[in-house]
Amino acid sequence: MNFTKTFYFLLIVVFGVKLLSAQDIVSKNAISKINTIKGALNLAKHENDTLGIAKNFIYLANFYKDLGLDSEAIKNYHNAQQIHLKKDTLFVYANNKIAFIHLHLKQYAEASQYSQSSVSIAKSINYKTGLATANAILGSVYEKQSNYNAALNYQNESLQLFESLNDSTGIALTNENIGSIYEDLEQYDLARNYFNKAYSFESAKTSDLKINIINNLADVYRKQNQYEQALKLTEEALNLAQSENNKQQEESALKDLSRTYAELQDYKKAYEYLNKQNLISEQQLKNQNIQLVSAMEVLYNVKENEAQVAILNKQNQINKTRQLAIIIISLAVILVFVIGVMHLKKRKKQEQKLLTYKQQLLQADLDIKTAEEASLKREIDIKISALTNYSLNLAHKNKLLADISRTLNNLKSRNPELVKTKLKDIVKTINSDLSKENEWTELMAYFSQINPSFFKNLKTQVHEELTSSEMRLCMLLRLNLSSKAIASILNITPDSVRIARYRMRKKLPLASKDDLQAYILNL
Repeated sequence: MNFTKTFYFLLIVVFGVKLLSAQDIVSKNAISKINTIKGALNLAKHENDTLGIAKNFIYLANFYKDLGLDSEAIKNYHNAQQIHLKKDTLFVYANNKIAFIHLHLKQYAEASQYSQSSVSIAKSINYKTGLATANAILGSVYEKQSNYNAALNYQNESLQLFESLNDSTGIALTNENIGSIYEDLEQYDLARNYFNKAYSFESAKTSDLKINIINNLADVYRKQNQYEQALKLTEEALNLAQSENNKQQEESALKDLSRTYAELQDYKKAYEYLNKQNLISEQQLKNQNIQLVSAMEVLYNVKENEAQVAILNKQNQINKTRQLAIIIISLAVILVFVIGVMHLKKRKKQEQKLLTYKQQLLQADLDIKTAEEASLKREIDIKISALTNYSLNLAHKNKLLADISRTLNNLKSRNPELVKTKLKDIVKTINSDLSKENEWTELMAYFSQINPSFFKNLKTQVHEELTSSEMRLCMLLRLNLSSKAIASILNITPDSVRIARYRMRKKLPLASKDDLQAYILNL
């Protein structure tokens, strides 16, 4: 036994020396990989490609996760989410990665929080892969907290989703998770059933998941006292783990072999396998420590390189600022001189412009006054014309009335037949005078001078052509006269005015409730 321990110790030492000698190469490769990702990240930032920035943050986070730098991985997953605020598949992917890290660190509350967020978002965008992964993580969280009912519910939901996606790895992993829950519940037949299902989906591969499934199957057989089958499966898992150099699964297989032989009361073999397991465990611990130191060294070198780049950038910025300051001062001196010269020229030009503006203002004022005088003259001419027209009309009416008065006086002494004849002549004269179109023409001309666009606007509104009587009616309505006054002027009855208004409404675009006179006044 002492010889065996010494042999394995020397083996670990030799392996450790080799690992340390290869560490520089691994470190350089890791730094090179990180620098490549950061180069792509900076390019995406320069091109303002938010999706590209987010993806490169994801790549960087995944690489840090593989190195075992969980805090750096989480930070970069968050960076991806902050730069890509859209709640899409990328956001869910990052959320699930963060949840898985918290699960690995046994921070179950945080793992549950991020997984629940992923479930909500994945459902809203119908992202089945993200939803299946989030449910699987939630199932593992509840299993670790011994809440087996909730764990089974989430794992079964995950399984259904992976089956709908035909994702063999997801199906195998979820069946393996369900089997582990039933194993914890000591329902070994169900556990073995799910482990066999998991194996059937992973049997064609040589993967860590397959080795883990075989180890779990062997453990179930051991717990059911089927030691021969348990030993066979555990040795298969051990051989696969050794061929894949998977020390974690190798350690698990050795531990299970030790337990099985101990239950078979073959304590010699049990001790032998336990001893091998302890040696692998020590080796694993040293490897983990070396990897952690290497990862921290990589991170330190990356941060140091970034700091040096930042210092160089800052120095370059300072130098550029100094050069820019010198250029600006030189330009300022030249500019002051040029401005001084230009100011003198500009001042003279402004004085000249000011004189020109004053002359233009005076001319504009003169033009305004001339226009006002012309307008006043036109207004006076219109009023004089109107006054003349109405004076002539008044004179004519007065003459007519005087002739009628004289004729009536002369008829006092005449016989009735002659009086009757003369009265008929007088009525004809009066009717003839009332129907004279020239008076209406003059009145409408005067009206058009006061309201130049009225008749034009009226014609654009009517459905049919207007008669002269309708034009007069509209003109009198525009003068805001009552129906009685209009009847008197047109020498018709008020009922005739009402009928004329009704016909006029038909020719205009008026609703039943609209007022005709108000409409005419607004034209």
